[in-house]
Amino acid sequence: MFKYSALIFLLGIIIGAGRASAADIDTRTCSLTQAYQCTSEDGCEESSIGDVALPRFIKIDLKAKVIKSLDKNIARETRFREIDRVQGMIVLHGTEQRGWSMALGEDSGTLTLTASGDDESFVIFGSCISP
Repeated sequence: MFKYSALIFLLGIIIGAGRASAADIDTRTCSLTQAYQCTSEDGCEESSIGDVALPRFIKIDLKAKVIKSLDKNIARETRFREIDRVQGMIVLHGTEQRGWSMALGEDSGTLTLTASGDDESFVIFGSCISP
């Protein structure tokens, strides 16, 4: 009897630990590191994150479908509509002044954001802390 109750107790701990780590997967903390601005006339040019008016640090909440700035001087929040998972990536889709998509490498922690507007586009690279 003791062996079975100990086994059930251990299984409960393992399952509980699995649930806690699943909650960590719902959020990512990321740093935006490189930015490129592109137009059909001028091609693409490297810019700083500040030049494209983006925060350096963001928190992505997959469950609430929101991205929040972690920079004190840029108080910004944006929502996204869809989440897709494809070939080890989490892909977010949204609109705010232009259409955008963000690909997050689930294992690598890479972040690639593309945004397109009227004759302009932006490509942003970064890294996320993998849970």
